[in-house]
Amino acid sequence: MFQPPPMDVLDVQRELAALRTELAEIRRADTEGWIDRARAEQVQDIVRDVLADSSTRLSESGKRWRSDYSAGLSVASDDGNWTMTFGVTQQVKFVYSSAYGDESSTDDVQTRWGMEIRRVNLVMSGTAVDPSVSWLLMFQYDSQPDRWASDPNTFQPVYAYIKKDFGNGVTTLIGNHNVPWDIDSTYFEGCSLTAGDYSIFNYRFGVGRQSGLGIQLQDSAFRLRGGTYTQLTQPGGGWNTDTNLSFAVAGRLDYQIGGKWEDYEMESSTVGSAPSVVLGLGSVWSNGRAQNPISPPTPSAAGVTTDITARFGGWSLEGQFVWMRDAAGAPIPEWSLGGNFQIAAFLTPKVETFAEACWMETADVPWIAQAGVNWYVQGVRLKFTSKVIVPFGGGEINGIGAVAGGLGVSSANNNASFITQVQVMF
Repeated sequence: MFQPPPMDVLDVQRELAALRTELAEIRRADTEGWIDRARAEQVQDIVRDVLADSSTRLSESGKRWRSDYSAGLSVASDDGNWTMTFGVTQQVKFVYSSAYGDESSTDDVQTRWGMEIRRVNLVMSGTAVDPSVSWLLMFQYDSQPDRWASDPNTFQPVYAYIKKDFGNGVTTLIGNHNVPWDIDSTYFEGCSLTAGDYSIFNYRFGVGRQSGLGIQLQDSAFRLRGGTYTQLTQPGGGWNTDTNLSFAVAGRLDYQIGGKWEDYEMESSTVGSAPSVVLGLGSVWSNGRAQNPISPPTPSAAGVTTDITARFGGWSLEGQFVWMRDAAGAPIPEWSLGGNFQIAAFLTPKVETFAEACWMETADVPWIAQAGVNWYVQGVRLKFTSKVIVPFGGGEINGIGAVAGGLGVSSANNNASFITQVQVMF
């Protein structure tokens, strides 16, 4: 006769049923987990394929374009072929210029001080059609007349060029760009330099930016730049039936030992950087005919310069020597010898000290020196500079070019100038 199982047996059966249900759920979840892991592996395979494809496309199309200007807001087309970057640089400085007046006066009649907007740059750059075709346009405001600002207190175009990268280190430029000559002609615009804000050597012996056609050949060790231009050492210019600007050629060869060329886009050595040395040789020649049919003594820059740059662990050393005809700091158009030495070192990752001394054989004031400190609050995008500049002699500073204003010193009879400046780039 059938009898119901005892209550303890029923309890055991209920527990077994619950365990079977729970086990089934665990198995089902585990199966779904295996499916999810399989799907994840498939997705990862797809991602790897996409990354490999994009890497192949990038290697086939060359390096990604990067603006010569190191800040700004960028927009781009979906395919990346058309890009545009907008940037602004502003420098505001306080200058105390101590001068003792002329020889017949004991008063400091030339001593002056005040605030000024040293420089404002409006920069537009980008690519067109293809990332290998880039362009750059920059308007600059200067409050002082100097070598590169013949018309102060106005915005003037100082860069306007198109550049084509053919790959394998071959690049061409057409338009208004740096004439390859001295160390400073390597850098984009003086305000982006890290040591001293500008080079006294370049103010005295530089040949500036000019309209022309240039070419660059570069590999890991050598870089050769050259081109043909118009009248050197003069800011801007044009051509018409009365004025025929000079014909000029210029070139520079650099040889690098250690490091990378990207390390030399700025003038300072970063903390912890590897030791490297660059040897440079530059030459320029122009026929000096600024107007038809007048020929020299119109200034006609020509000469040769050689230099060495060494960098190691936050230290940067530069030595330059030049033999040049009609340099801007010379009193009359003639040949002159010159030299320059500069040292810069980071005391901390954000604080850098620097010193520079420049000599010109034929100048009324042969030696001009400066020394100071940079505080990089946010790199070059927010930088404070404080320095003193001392001309060793009381004669005329300018020579045949307007040198004094940009340096922050009086044109003659100087004691020293004290300068504090803030730079903002965005």
